[in-house]
Amino acid sequence: MSATERPLFPLLALLLVLLLSGCGEKESVAPRPEPPAVPVLLGEVSTRRVELVLEQVGTLTALHDVTLRSESEGRVVEIAFREGQPVRKGEVLVRLDAARVRANIVNLEAQISELHARLENKLRTLERNRPLLEKKLISRLQFDNLETEIAEVRAQIEQTRANLVGEQVRLADTVIRAPFAGVAGVRTLSPGDYLKVGDPVVTVVDLDPLEISFQVPEKFKPKFSPGQIVNLQVAPYPERTFTGLISFVAPRVDEATRTFQVKAQVKNSEHLLSPGLFARASVVTDVFAAAITVPWESIIQTEQETYLYTVQDNIARKVPVRLGRITPQWVQLLDSELTPGSAVILEGKFASRDGGRVAPKAPAAPAGAKE
Repeated sequence: MSATERPLFPLLALLLVLLLSGCGEKESVAPRPEPPAVPVLLGEVSTRRVELVLEQVGTLTALHDVTLRSESEGRVVEIAFREGQPVRKGEVLVRLDAARVRANIVNLEAQISELHARLENKLRTLERNRPLLEKKLISRLQFDNLETEIAEVRAQIEQTRANLVGEQVRLADTVIRAPFAGVAGVRTLSPGDYLKVGDPVVTVVDLDPLEISFQVPEKFKPKFSPGQIVNLQVAPYPERTFTGLISFVAPRVDEATRTFQVKAQVKNSEHLLSPGLFARASVVTDVFAAAITVPWESIIQTEQETYLYTVQDNIARKVPVRLGRITPQWVQLLDSELTPGSAVILEGKFASRDGGRVAPKAPAAPAGAKE
């Protein structure tokens, strides 16, 4: 190596040191500033009495609803009911012409009297002939024939009595009465109409109580029993709740629908409800005396999970939850370890993060409030 080339080595080394020190200065990064606290509005965990209510739908029906039909043939001579008006049990609704039936009854009663007279005469003759038979003054055949005639008259009497009973039943059938207390339906008859056996006369409906039947999912089977209260709401009276009692719980579950039938009777003394009305039935299935609840605004629901944020020392903590009863104001938490009084985020929940800082703010003053 020549003398002129030797000074280059120190110069190159110095240049390399400067380059390395420059690169080190460029790689050093200043620390990131901490994110600002998220402003949030807080609510509170509380306890309250919570009733879980099952709602089902059904149609109101009458316990007794029958179309009376004529059991006798005849002309209508009287219509004693007014359509749409109450009727008492046993009250006469319609009368048919019974003149022919009464005439038959009189005729049969006369026949029975005549047959009794004939029977008495033959019995006396039989007693007079008995000593003659013993003395063999008459033949045994004559005496037996007389006994046969007496048996025939007695048979005629029994047959005529049976015919008389039949006519008396027909007479009773000419008077059509209400089988139970209720309300008469529409009138379709007029005096002079001729009814045949089986023709419809009038419908009678018992409006108090009414009955509702509805289906309940099988998982609620242990929650239902006779005597349990049912609350009903119907469209004609949206602001009013009607109360009934469960009268029947089906002993078996329908295999096709996985439901069971429940019936309830509803008092209707004011006759506000009508058979055929669609009704929504509500039944309390569970009662929690001190349920854990939070404001509904605190809940976050996604396709994957349901959760909320609690706040402690201005730090947000994510808490998965399972919901029970839900109302527009509050929601019940099931199997929750949250304690009453704990803070939960209402506003700012979507901007909050688990472990992130939050800055609680006071709720806005109501409109019109004085400072």
